[in-house]
Amino acid sequence: MKFSLLLALALTTTAASAVDYKSQVAIIFRTKCYACHSVTKKVKGKLALDDDKITDQIGPGKNIIPGQGAKSTMYVNCTLPNDDGDVMPPEGKNRLTDAELATLKAWIDEGASLTGGGAAPAPAAAAPAAAGGVQKWTNAEGKTIEAEFMGLEGDNVLLKIPSTGVTHILPLSKLSAESQAQAKAAKK
Repeated sequence: MKFSLLLALALTTTAASAVDYKSQVAIIFRTKCYACHSVTKKVKGKLALDDDKITDQIGPGKNIIPGQGAKSTMYVNCTLPNDDGDVMPPEGKNRLTDAELATLKAWIDEGASLTGGGAAPAPAAAAPAAAGGVQKWTNAEGKTIEAEFMGLEGDNVLLKIPSTGVTHILPLSKLSAESQAQAKAAKK
C-alpha cells in the first residue's frame, strides 16, 4: 500500500492534472517539515509552513516562487546533498522521497495554488475496465503497482489506484513494454 501511495503521488505529477495543496503538499510539510517549521512546535529560520502561514512564503523573492520550482529555495534546499549546510531537512533526517520531491516541484511549477488542484477527474474511459479488476502494472523503470485499468485515451492509459480511488492519466511510454501490451489488449 505504501508503494501504491508513492506511485500515486508520482503519477499525479506526470499526469495532466494539477497537484492539490491540501491532500498532497500540506501532508509533506506536516510529516517532513513541521518539527522545525510550525507555529504549533517551533519556527526555525522564520519559516512557518502551517496552512495559515504558508502564504507568507509564496511569491517573487520568497521561498516558493510560483511557476519556478527549480529556482525556489523551498525545493532547492530539499534536493541538496546531506553534507550541505543548507539542506532541508538537516543532517539527513526525514529526507523527502523522490516522489515527494516530484510532487513539491510540480506543485510549485503549476503555480503553488493553495485552493486549486487535485487530480482532475479523468475523462470517461474509451473502453470498459478489463475483466479481472486490479492488475499489476510495471513502469519503464521496473517498479510495479496494482491498479485497475480504466481505459485508453490516445497515447495515455487511465489507471485507478484502489487505495485512493483516484484515476491517473499516464503516457503509455512510461510503462514497460509488457504493461503497454497489457493496456492495448485490455482495450479490445
